[in-house]
Amino acid sequence: MANPAQKPANHSGAAVLAIGGMSLVLAVAVQLMGFTRRLDATLAGWMAGTGLEGQSRELPAMWPWAWTVLLVFGLAAGMLAARRDWRRTVLWISVLVLTLGWVPVLALAAYKPSVTMPLVALLWCGLWTMIYAKRHQQPGEAAE
Repeated sequence: MANPAQKPANHSGAAVLAIGGMSLVLAVAVQLMGFTRRLDATLAGWMAGTGLEGQSRELPAMWPWAWTVLLVFGLAAGMLAARRDWRRTVLWISVLVLTLGWVPVLALAAYKPSVTMPLVALLWCGLWTMIYAKRHQQPGEAAE
């Protein structure tokens, strides 16, 4: 009889696809509901008050989506490959800070920042990857 306290086996590939896919679905839903426009407009207004001259251009729609798709699946895979929770947390925070780093870069390039949708997807991805890692046996962990 199996030990009820034993964690189930890790299926990293399926977990990465499921967590990444659901993070993208959430990002699409948030964008379709219009939440990203309001928050991005607020951020653009704040950046306009910094004194940068010129008219801001719209960011091509494919750029944030390409960034989000790459980082959501990469974050989930990286976090599940890490052995300890603190390493997973460092990866998660690093990706969030890297995404927030878009704001001044885009402002200097005269683009309106569009980071709300990627941030929502990455927050969701990191949260559920941490939960999955806590509840499943990870590589390098001894079976309990």
